[in-house]
Amino acid sequence: MRILTYRELEGKKGLLPLMEQAFGWPFDPADFEKTSKADPRLRDSCIGFCAVDDGKVLGYVGVMDLATRTADDRVEKAGGIYGVSTLPGYTRRGICSALLDKAHEYFGGRGYRFSFLTTSPTIVAYALYERLGYFVVTSFPGVYKVKEKGRKRKASQREKAKLDFDRMLEIYCQYVKNRTGFVVRDQAYLKMLAKTQAIAAGECIIIQKGYVILKRDKKQVRIRELIAHNQKEMNALVGLVEERGQTVVYGRAILDPTLRRAFRSRGFTVLEAGHGVLMVKELTPEISFNKAYGTRFFMSALDHF
Repeated sequence: MRILTYRELEGKKGLLPLMEQAFGWPFDPADFEKTSKADPRLRDSCIGFCAVDDGKVLGYVGVMDLATRTADDRVEKAGGIYGVSTLPGYTRRGICSALLDKAHEYFGGRGYRFSFLTTSPTIVAYALYERLGYFVVTSFPGVYKVKEKGRKRKASQREKAKLDFDRMLEIYCQYVKNRTGFVVRDQAYLKMLAKTQAIAAGECIIIQKGYVILKRDKKQVRIRELIAHNQKEMNALVGLVEERGQTVVYGRAILDPTLRRAFRSRGFTVLEAGHGVLMVKELTPEISFNKAYGTRFFMSALDHF
């Protein structure tokens, strides 16, 4: 078995059965090439490591370069792990362990002190991550509401249905100015998210001191990100979200406790913990996660990888 980087892999079509089986992702090399060029987390990385034997891709571990803010207000790059998968029939042979070791070596070579990944304690790989030194930073609280039947309201003058990246970035930067973690954004990053996650103008509501990005699925609405400067603005945005959904409104990775209180005050069921979790591995003994990021670590569902 050989370990190659994604960029070195010649038969990238071999990732299709691997990714479809693992994630239901019908992997298209051409589409992924466009994504990797647009996403700053992938653009300058080797993208991932592949286990190959006799021309067959047996396993994959993706790697990202993540920009984070530390407790001393510095921007620090960290490693990100995604797409951990093994081809059916080749599990429990140490393939993913070898690929993850290679990823950690790669991060160390770049001077990264931490490696992050998102996963769930309900999946088999969780035990592997723990054995390799990963531990849970946070789970992803969720909010849920089944609506009573009612008429759908038209947008008011107060809300703007457009992707005003300048205004959104201004609101976001003010909101996260005292937070650490995945809070480093610029306009190019927002535009990348809009492109790669197919965010439409009609799915964004901007008010004076807040905004929300939605995803409509028939009569249901999923909250991708809700950012507001105070609870009053949060309550206003939650109300606007409710009016957009006809049956079900829900969201995950609602880390802000003030925002969870706003949802609870409007009759949402709030789960303070979820199956989804963010894990971290400390790649050097010189500093701990708690020392580097403190207690103000933040991310939203848009930061999921």
